[in-house]
Amino acid sequence: EANRQRLSAGALAATQTWLWGLGQRPALQPFEQRYGVRGAVITAVDLLRGIGRLLGWQVLEVPGATGYLDTDYAAKGRAAIAALQRPDVDFVVVHVEATDEASHEGSVEEKVRAVEQIDKKIVGPLHQWMKGQGQYRLLVCPDHPTFLRTRTHSHGDCPFAVCGTGIPASGCAEYSEVTAAGSQLAFPEGWDLMGYYLGSAGN
Repeated sequence: EANRQRLSAGALAATQTWLWGLGQRPALQPFEQRYGVRGAVITAVDLLRGIGRLLGWQVLEVPGATGYLDTDYAAKGRAAIAALQRPDVDFVVVHVEATDEASHEGSVEEKVRAVEQIDKKIVGPLHQWMKGQGQYRLLVCPDHPTFLRTRTHSHGDCPFAVCGTGIPASGCAEYSEVTAAGSQLAFPEGWDLMGYYLGSAGN
């Protein structure tokens, strides 16, 4: 039926199957077992939904989350706050793909807009709410660099900002690659950041 519709529309028939992303399920230690906290993830990206499930996190559905520049930032922020009020969630990852997509498209305007929307509608409201809840920690970081000049993913250090209970102030006045490069707080192995961020949260 699909091929009949394609042919009647002047398109070529689909004649082959393209298998992508095959492999064995990785053996990941459940996040709660390793860190002592129960997690959830908000994302529109299938890869990250899968990683979340492998870690034992709840994968939260958010209407308006598109994985693109038009994503509903405010809805993601509200969903994170709502999740943190649940008795079965201690930790929420809010993933936003828009900055990555803006870099792939080479649009500095869209990337700036995405960063501003993340700050205004996710990080700001979350930080404000968390400060009123007693002990808390908040971490902001990219999952990898995607440079505007190359429009592709890259390797290398990622800047991060972390604040909250038990986190000493570094004196940095802004969040950027430049200030991060001058910081004494660095993790050559990226996975070590989570242990620092959560600290003794599970104890």
